[in-house]
Amino acid sequence: MNSSNKKHKTKSFQLRNSLLTDIFEDVRTRNVYNVYIIIFITLFIQTAAKEYANTQRVTFGLEVIKTGFTRLDKALLIWLCSFVSACVSYFVFKVWAVIRSLVRETLIVDWLGGTTLVFYYFYSFKFVHNAVFYFRFYPACIMFVNMEAIRLLMKVHSFIRNSATTPPPALKFSNFLYFLFAPTLIYRDNYPRTATINWKFVVQRLVECISMVFILAFIIINMYPTPDRWRKKFTISETLLLILENMPYGALILGSFCILIFHSVQNLFAELTRFGDRLFYLDWWNSCNFSTALARWNRLVQDWLYYYVYCDFKEYVWGNKSAGKVMVFLVSFVVHEWVAFCCVGGFMPFMYVVFMVLVLPQTFFQAPKGMIFNVFFWCGTMFLCTCNFVLYSFELYAQLHDPVENQTWGQVFVPRVFTSDCVIRG
Repeated sequence: MNSSNKKHKTKSFQLRNSLLTDIFEDVRTRNVYNVYIIIFITLFIQTAAKEYANTQRVTFGLEVIKTGFTRLDKALLIWLCSFVSACVSYFVFKVWAVIRSLVRETLIVDWLGGTTLVFYYFYSFKFVHNAVFYFRFYPACIMFVNMEAIRLLMKVHSFIRNSATTPPPALKFSNFLYFLFAPTLIYRDNYPRTATINWKFVVQRLVECISMVFILAFIIINMYPTPDRWRKKFTISETLLLILENMPYGALILGSFCILIFHSVQNLFAELTRFGDRLFYLDWWNSCNFSTALARWNRLVQDWLYYYVYCDFKEYVWGNKSAGKVMVFLVSFVVHEWVAFCCVGGFMPFMYVVFMVLVLPQTFFQAPKGMIFNVFFWCGTMFLCTCNFVLYSFELYAQLHDPVENQTWGQVFVPRVFTSDCVIRG
């Protein structure tokens, strides 16, 4: 049998905790949780002392957080529009399903439905993009608006893809509405659910969310790389030195973001919705290469990419595993670059280049394993994460302080940091 015709594995939901939840319940590893408490206290004291020494006042990072979430009310309004459009898509899909069940020639109905869906995806992205630049949001609000819009679109696609063969009367809006808030991107009519809500667990995850936001604010206060802070422009060698000096902060950014988004937020919504399957990530920190780490890093998105990009592309477009893998990377990193473009206001394809050069090739061969390779993985991850933060910060600074009016398409796709001398000098 041809490998392209083999049945793909199906997503199985079951009652289970997140990996860190089980790890921290073990008395032998519970004190590892205290590491982040120590980091929080250390950064808190360091930031307060530095602020008082420089400005004779202490803000505890609140000014950075307040600035990042400026015009949050407008961001919530945009989210509401995205949410309502997702709900409307359910009823449009149900009308399509009813019409399709009544006609003999379904090809025209399918083409009309597919075309409508493509236009819905396109104009959803366009609406969010225009709204972000119209309201001039700061990066925190931009990330919230864009990530939520993408999440809702992925959920709509999953619902339509899974329900296309379901009889119209069997579709229930209550199931779809629950799916929009449940921490999963794979639609099912029913999921395993816990009996009650553990409110102590909810409070713990909420406190974690708040503390991680403050840790990220402290990191920005201590290392945000702008010429204003150093009162000079950076040479290439000084930029490299800046990256190397701040690699520990890069590791903190990575760890804090992972705990905030994949552990605390997902578990918070899982508990509030009594969603039972909480395996949102695997032990990516034990990986020995970038490809394995990405596969374990975010199981929610990885499942969606596997079923609706890799499997569908391999089955219906091009029956080749390698082509399917390439398509997964293209879809994933085009979306990531779109979010980054909205955040900094310019094109800085650092993530795309790195992952297409380093990560994609690793998916085609078996990487060696062992402690030394895990050390190499962590050194490379810290370096790349810090590069990512520094270069995108540079691009944001260049876009704000040396903008180009009426940009041509060529200027849009050339990072401003390389054509302006307000950040990097020769």
